[in-house]
Amino acid sequence: MIARTLHALEARDPARERLRKMISVVTGILGSLALGYAVVHFLHVETGMLTISVFLSMMSGLFIKDSTARARVVTTALLVPTAVVVPLVAVSLSSHRVIQLAVFVLISGVAVWVRRFGPRGTTIGTFGFFACFFTLLMRPTLAELPAFCLIAAGAATSQLVVQLVLWGRRHPERELGVLLGELRVASASAVEAAASPVHPHALRARLARVDSMWRAITAWQQSFRTANYTDWDHETLAVHVLDACVNTDEACLELAEDGDAHHRDSADRRHAVSQTLAALDDHASRARLADATSWAQDVVGDKNRGADAPSTYRLAECVLAHAHLRTVELHRRPPARLLAGQATSTVTPSTVPDHPTPGTPRAGSSAGRRPIRWTPWRQWAPTSRLAIQAMTATAIASAVGEAISASRWYWAVLTAFLVFFSTTTRSGILTRAYRRIIGTVLGLAVGIAVTYLAHDVKIVLLAICLLCVMGMIYFGPLNYMYLSFFVTVLLISLYAVLGVLDGHLMEVRLEETVAGAGIGVLCAYLLLSATSRPALVQKIDAYFDAVDALMAEASDLVAAPDRDTAMLDRVHAVEAAQADVDQTISAMSTAFLFAGRDRVDSAISLMYRSSRSSVRLAQIVMLGAAHPATAEGLAREHAVVQDAVAVARDAAGGARRRIERPTEPAAGRDEPTDQSAARRSSNGGDTTVTAALVALDRFTWVMGRLCDVLAPSDQRARGRARTLIHNR
Repeated sequence: MIARTLHALEARDPARERLRKMISVVTGILGSLALGYAVVHFLHVETGMLTISVFLSMMSGLFIKDSTARARVVTTALLVPTAVVVPLVAVSLSSHRVIQLAVFVLISGVAVWVRRFGPRGTTIGTFGFFACFFTLLMRPTLAELPAFCLIAAGAATSQLVVQLVLWGRRHPERELGVLLGELRVASASAVEAAASPVHPHALRARLARVDSMWRAITAWQQSFRTANYTDWDHETLAVHVLDACVNTDEACLELAEDGDAHHRDSADRRHAVSQTLAALDDHASRARLADATSWAQDVVGDKNRGADAPSTYRLAECVLAHAHLRTVELHRRPPARLLAGQATSTVTPSTVPDHPTPGTPRAGSSAGRRPIRWTPWRQWAPTSRLAIQAMTATAIASAVGEAISASRWYWAVLTAFLVFFSTTTRSGILTRAYRRIIGTVLGLAVGIAVTYLAHDVKIVLLAICLLCVMGMIYFGPLNYMYLSFFVTVLLISLYAVLGVLDGHLMEVRLEETVAGAGIGVLCAYLLLSATSRPALVQKIDAYFDAVDALMAEASDLVAAPDRDTAMLDRVHAVEAAQADVDQTISAMSTAFLFAGRDRVDSAISLMYRSSRSSVRLAQIVMLGAAHPATAEGLAREHAVVQDAVAVARDAAGGARRRIERPTEPAAGRDEPTDQSAARRSSNGGDTTVTAALVALDRFTWVMGRLCDVLAPSDQRARGRARTLIHNR
C-alpha cells in the first residue's frame, strides 16, 4: 500500500502535484515542530515560539515555485540564512521602535520589488517579510534571540530536507508512466461527458484536464531526456502525445455537437463510445484492447464513415492515437540522470515572442549604456510601482490596525501586504482583496460552527487545524479565497484550543481584514496608479504572435514537407500563451464584474476554440509531412492550403486590432464561409489537405466571431445573425 501511494505521488500532473506538495509540506512542518519543541524544552523559552515552527515551515514549503527539483533545493537552502539574518537585524533595532518599523515597511517593499528576478527572488523576498513580521510579533529578547533564530532556521531546514529527499528519490520513468495513465483517464472522462447531455462547461473543464496532462508531459520532457527513459526520442513522444490529445478533443467536440437526436441514440454511436472507453481503460484485458484497436482500424479504413458518421470516425481516430501511445516502452533502470542544463527544451527563446516591460532596454542595445536619468513613473516596471504601493499600504495598515486593536494589528498588515502578492495590476489587487474578504467571512462562519460542534475537545480541534493546513496547501493554489477561508478556520480552531476564543476576537478579525484589504486597494488605485489594460493586451499580443508564428510555420511546412520544422515549439508556445491569458484574466476577474463579464467569458471561450483549431492544424500538417504519401498530397495542394492560411492570419489580425482598439469602427471584412460539412462529406481530394482546410475554416470563423463579440453594441446584431447562419 505504501509503495503504491508513493508511486502515485511521483506524478507531476496538477492535482497529484498539489497532493504531493501537501504531503511534503506537512511532513516538513511536523519535522519543524519536533525541532521547535526540543528547543523550547531544552532552552526553556516561551512555548508560543512553537507557532514560528509551524508557520515559517509552512511558508517555506508553500512559497517555493521553481520549475526544477534542483532549483527548489537551492532556493530552500537560501531561506536558512534569511531566517537568521532578518531576525538579527530586527532585534538589533528593538530599542529604536520607529527605525524598526521603518525597516519593516522597507522590507515589505523590497519583497515586492525582487519579484522581477523570478521565482527565487519572490520566495526569498516574501520569506524575509514574514521572518521580520514574526520577529516584531513575538518580540524576542536578546536572551531569547538564539532560540528564536534556531527555531526559524529549523523551520526552513526541515523543508530543505524534504526537498532533498524528493530530489534524490525521483523515478522519471515512473512519473512518465503515471502521467500517460492519467492522460488516458482524463480522455475517458472527457469522452463520457461529451457522449451524455451535460452542461457545456463540464465538457470544457474535462477537456482542460486533458490539456493540463499534455502540459505536464511536456514539462516532464523539459526536465528529462526522453531517450534515456523510453525507446522513443523526444520528438516522437511529443508528436504522439499531441496526436492523442488533439484527437480526443476533436472526438469530444464532434460528439457534443451532434444535433441529430436519432443518431445520438443509435447503436452504432453507443458501440463507438464503448470501444473508445475500453481502449482508454488501464484495467482492460489485452484481448479487449486488441478488439477496440481492430474496430478503430476498420472504421478509419472505411473512408465513407467520415461522412456518414463523423463522430464514430473521430472516436476511431482517438482510439488509434492512444493505442500508438501505449506502445512506448519505459526503462526501469535509466542509464543516467539528466543533469541541469542537459534538458531538451521544447520551447526555445527564439520561438517565444519577446515583449519587454515598457521602459526596459533590450539586451545589447545602446539604451542600456545611456546615462542614468529620471524615468516617468508610468514607465516604471510594475514591480517598482507595486513596491512603493505595498510600503505605503503596510505603513498605513500598521497605524489603522493598531487603532482597531493594539494586540491584533498584524492582521491588517498581513492583508495589506498579501493583496499585492502574485499580481502586477490594480485589477489583480482588487480581485485578491475581494477574495480575501469573502474567504474570511466564510471562514468565520464555518470556523465558529465547527468549533461549536467540537465541544472544546482538543483532539478534535487539533485535527481540524491539521485539515485546515492540508486544505490551504491543496486548494490554495486554485483560488486565493480558498486559502483565506482555511487560514481563518485554522486561526479560530487554534484560539479554541488555547481557550481564548470569543465573539469580540472574531469581530476584530473581520474589521482588520476589511481595513487591510481596503487600504491595499486604495493605495493601488490612488498611488502611482496605472490601468491594468496594457498588461492584459500584452498577454493577448503574445498569444496572437504565437498563433501567427504557428500558422506561418504550417504554411512553410506544407510547401516543403521534408524541411526541418519547429512546429512543436510553435504548438507549445501557443499553449503557454493561452495559459498566460487565462491566468491574467482570472486574476482580474473582479474588475470584469463591472465591465461585461458575459462578453469576457465569450471571448475566452472563443480564444480557447481558436487555440484548438490552430493546434489541430499543426497536428495534421506534422503527421502529413511525416508520411511520404500524404506529404506528396500536401506539396501538390500547397497553394490552396497557403491561401487558407493567409485568410486565417488576416482574420486573426482583425481580431487583434479589435482588442487593441475596441472603440474604432470595424473594418469591412468578407464573411467566412463554413465549408466544413461539405469537405467532410467529400469523397474526392486528399483527406489530409481537406482536414487542414477544415481546421483553417474553423479558425477563421472563430476569429470573425471574436470580432463580433468585442464590437460595440450597435454592431453586435449582425454578428449574432452570422452566428445563427453558421450554426444553422
